[in-house]
Amino acid sequence: MVSRVSLADATENQRKLLRTAVLPLLVGLGLLGGSLGYRWWDSSEADRLRVEGVQVPATLTDREGGNARGSGIDRIEVYYMYEGEQHHDWIPCAKLAVCSSPPPQALTIWVDPSDPEHFVAENDRTDGSLFPLMSWSLVPIGAVATIFGVLILLLARADRKKLT
Repeated sequence: MVSRVSLADATENQRKLLRTAVLPLLVGLGLLGGSLGYRWWDSSEADRLRVEGVQVPATLTDREGGNARGSGIDRIEVYYMYEGEQHHDWIPCAKLAVCSSPPPQALTIWVDPSDPEHFVAENDRTDGSLFPLMSWSLVPIGAVATIFGVLILLLARADRKKLT
């Protein structure tokens, strides 16, 4: 016996498919756009600070993570004085020889005079370089989620064409 699907049931199935597609599509676009957008912004801030920032010597006091694959991001702790006030932050230690253990004692940074907590180091890393959206893994995750959402939308559209 062949069962027939009513038009109301088919329309409800399409709605379910569309609701299912929305979450991966929005999450994927958010991760993809957010991570690429934040990387672009961080890079332009680094360029701006190299031109407009005040050059200050910084002291490297500690190093963490990254000793083995999957054990975290290699990062260094940066201390610096600006206008009599001490500041510190962690940045990735990529580039140069600052990933050595113990790290070298000094690094040059450029501080934003209007916001001394904001800086770029000579290894091109900023105070925002450890922000979660800077992870390159979010780009393919966002792309896969977006593609998955689009495929579900295409499936719903193909299902709709069959009904007409």
